[in-house]
Amino acid sequence: MTAKSKSRPRVRVTEADFETLAAIGRASRNPMPGLDLLLDELERSSVVAGPDRKKPFVRLGSKVTYRDLLLNKDRTVRVGLPGEADVDENRISVLAPVGAALIGLSVGDAFAWVGADERERRIEVLSIED
Repeated sequence: MTAKSKSRPRVRVTEADFETLAAIGRASRNPMPGLDLLLDELERSSVVAGPDRKKPFVRLGSKVTYRDLLLNKDRTVRVGLPGEADVDENRISVLAPVGAALIGLSVGDAFAWVGADERERRIEVLSIED
């Protein structure tokens, strides 16, 4: 999966999240749908000391409302580690393509990528709660 370069907003991650996510990337032995996307985004991310109160961004544990721009549907999820994912509880893994795409984005950011199925995906962040 690769993100489109023209649709790549700034990505920020906290030092703690970066270390955790990088360790997950190094430890993942099986291909996961969002792993390559997550690693690509980590590679270009800006690592910051902590959360930004003025312009929050999606971190591990964030509750995020986003819009699927192709389906024009809104969804609220909590982004977490792979073992925390639970569809019934609206918790998604950072190794899911949408979870990987959301990490580091701020409200108003839009992101596009092409999935393993060769279909384009586009999302926009509507709100973030920690």
